[in-house]
Amino acid sequence: MDDRVRKLARADLDQIAPYVPGKPMQEVQRELGLEAVIKMASNENPLGPSPKVRAAIRGAVREVSRYPEGSAYYLKKELSRTLRVPEEALVVGSGSSEVIFLFLQTFVSPGEEIVFPHPSFLIYKILAHTIGARPVTAPLNDDFSYRMEHLLSAVTQRTKAVILCNPNNPTGTFVSRAQIAWFIQRLPENVLLLSDEAYAEYAESPDFGTALPYLGRGTVLVARTFSKIYALAGLRIGYGITSPEIAALMEKIRPPFNTTGIAQVAAVAALQDAAHVRRSYETNLRGKRYLCAAFARLGVPFVRSEANFILCDLGPDAPLIVRELELRGILVRPVGAFGLPPQYVRVTIGTMRENRAFVSALTELLAGRRR
Repeated sequence: MDDRVRKLARADLDQIAPYVPGKPMQEVQRELGLEAVIKMASNENPLGPSPKVRAAIRGAVREVSRYPEGSAYYLKKELSRTLRVPEEALVVGSGSSEVIFLFLQTFVSPGEEIVFPHPSFLIYKILAHTIGARPVTAPLNDDFSYRMEHLLSAVTQRTKAVILCNPNNPTGTFVSRAQIAWFIQRLPENVLLLSDEAYAEYAESPDFGTALPYLGRGTVLVARTFSKIYALAGLRIGYGITSPEIAALMEKIRPPFNTTGIAQVAAVAALQDAAHVRRSYETNLRGKRYLCAAFARLGVPFVRSEANFILCDLGPDAPLIVRELELRGILVRPVGAFGLPPQYVRVTIGTMRENRAFVSALTELLAGRRR
């Protein structure tokens, strides 16, 4: 980088490592000359969007020369109907990451602290540094389950917000109803709680502890996305559910036209197709059970997941196995960037055809190393 430019940039940018997503399928196809690639690296819905969404997008293309509805009026109405919350309690963003960013920008001043678990979603640390806040991490248990006492112990007089990733990325572990009740009862009233529930629709445990029942506290925001079970990752749209007072403050700094008209129309159609959401959930559940059984049979340690991915331990040869899977056109996600040792790999649950192809390749690769 030109030294003059470096001197002009904020000095604290040296603390930020840019977010690096999983490799795009097209990049791997170009690199390796493959016609087809199975992507099990980025926690996407392998079924793709609902047919109703595809039809809505085709209709919306005619209006791309027009600016979108700035307030996401119709999407908020549909979210309000679906979630049974007031429209005034909703904030829509370009993915739930933008909603989280708006929330932190609205309330956290430079030098204040943001507490979140470790390992967890990488964006929290990036956003904390971006606004000049101090990121503070609290460790999960050795089995990657939540230890709420650790999070509470990390809260100080300088803490402005606590973030829960529930279910947690990259571990798939979750905060239970009892845990979140215990935590909120003890969290100081002047500390905000942000519950990032991007994978909530995939949770199968009846004990999953969403923060929605605690919106009445007045200092809680639940962030959700259309990128995961609704399969709109490429359209970048998510939302926050909070108090009308918090939503009004966040709207003050929300960029104009921050979500596209096509994304808004697609999100409305996605909410209206409950059958497709159910199919996506059931496909994920079948795939999860199949992969867990395969890992157990192969002697591969794994973490029980409430999301659409599974964290597994492929041992000291994990980097080589990941590369050999890639050469076969199967992409999974190493999680070293999350601060985990190199033997850990995150595997997105695919269609049964994709799951079987992955297990077949993994079985062969592991057998070759155990001879």
